Amino acid sequence: MDELRSFLAKRAKESGNRSQYLEIQFAQATDMLTLKDYKAFKKICNKNEWADYELQLLKKLEKTWDTERLKIHLFRKEYDQVLTILIKTRFPNTHYGGSEILKIANKLEKMYPQEILNFYKTGLGELNYSFDRKTYARKAAVMAKVRHMWVDVIKTPEKWEDFGRKVKEMNLKRPAFQEEFSKVLPGWKAL
Repeated sequence: MDELRSFLAKRAKESGNRSQYLEIQFAQATDMLTLKDYKAFKKICNKNEWADYELQLLKKLEKTWDTERLKIHLFRKEYDQVLTILIKTRFPNTHYGGSEILKIANKLEKMYPQEILNFYKTGLGELNYSFDRKTYARKAAVMAKVRHMWVDVIKTPEKWEDFGRKVKEMNLKRPAFQEEFSKVLPGWKAL
């Protein structure tokens, strides 16, 4: 909390001005809303106060980062909202903090298997072009998620085999591609 707000909140609390105290805390929580701020603000409110502030807080939620929106909706068990945001969000580049989004997608795999499969497939990008080995390794990791969905979650290994075989055939003349995919995907060489 910045110093001025901290000072004002402390003074409001000491003077017994609960409404001013809550207004300052709300402003601070929604400045850069995170799940941590959401939980902290909810904790200081009683039921009636939370009922008054919850709708305002949810309006502010629309303007926050997608990752935080996903976490807050997941915390609230609003899975349809999480899925809607997730589908609009691009598959993350895991080098830049995308692991949070992948953790959230993982939690939705059993509830929305086809939608999460499609989300993972967007992370594959173009599979019929030459790239560097690092890109192949990243695509192989994404392909492992696709395989996991078809084999372990949806339980249709034949669809995985068809898809995997097509991808493999498109890239037969790319040894680095084949090497990276065989490191991560069980049975890749046998496809």
